[in-house]
Amino acid sequence: MNTLHLLFGRRTWWQTLIVLAAMAVMAGLGQWQLARLDQRRAANADLLVKLQAEALVINGPSLPASPDALEDRLAEATGEYDFARQIAVQGQFSEDTPGYWLVTPLRINGSKSAILVNRGWIPAAAGESGEWAAYDETPVQPLRGYLQRSRKMPDGSTSVVPADVRKGWWRVDIETIQSQMPYPLLPVTLQLAADENRPRTALPQRVPVDVDLNEGSHLSYALQWYAFALIAGIVYIVLLRRSAAGPPAVKS
Repeated sequence: MNTLHLLFGRRTWWQTLIVLAAMAVMAGLGQWQLARLDQRRAANADLLVKLQAEALVINGPSLPASPDALEDRLAEATGEYDFARQIAVQGQFSEDTPGYWLVTPLRINGSKSAILVNRGWIPAAAGESGEWAAYDETPVQPLRGYLQRSRKMPDGSTSVVPADVRKGWWRVDIETIQSQMPYPLLPVTLQLAADENRPRTALPQRVPVDVDLNEGSHLSYALQWYAFALIAGIVYIVLLRRSAAGPPAVKS
C-alpha cells in the first residue's frame, strides 16, 4: 500500500488532517520566531546606530525626534545644576547595595528649559536630602550621557506625586516631576556617561546604559518548532505503516 493511500484512506484521512493541522501550527510558530528574530536584529541595528552616532547637542526646548526614538542616543548639554530641586529615585542597587539615583535639573544655557540629569547612584545610608550637598559637583562642560525617555507606571499611567517630593520617587516620570518644577523640562533625561578621568567608585556612581545586543533564543526556538513538525509527520507515517502491516507473526 502506497504512502498516499495510507494517509488519505477511508479510515485515516481525518487523522491525517489533524496531524497536518498540528504540523502547520508548529511550523507557524517557527515562522513567528523567525519574524521575532528579524525584529530583534532590526532593533539591535537601530541601537548600534544610536550608540555610534555623534553626540546630539541639547541647546533648547525642542528635540529632533520623539523621546522613544531618542532612547539611548548619545547627547550633550551645557548649563548649571539646580541642586535645590534635585530628587532621589529609590530602589536602585549597586552590587547588591541599596541606594538612590540622584536626579538633578540642569538649566540649559541660553534657554528657559531644563533637562533632568541622572548623576548616578548614592548609598541608601546617605539618603537624607540634607546630606546630598556632599555630592554636589561642578559639571564638566558639556555634560555627556545617554538620553532616556520618561518612565510611567507599569500600566502606562502617570505616577502620583509622592508625599516626600525630594526622595519619594520610584521612577523618573518627567510629567509628574514637571509639576514640582518652576521651568519647563525636556521630555527626556540625560543619564551621565562614565568619565575616564573620574574614579568609577566616586559618588554619585555613574549608571551604565543597559545595552543588550543579544539576539535571544528566537533562532533555536524556530528550529525546535520546525523539528517538532517534521518529527510529528515522520512518527505518524511510521505508525500508519506499522498499523497497515498488522501484528507480527507469532513463531511456533
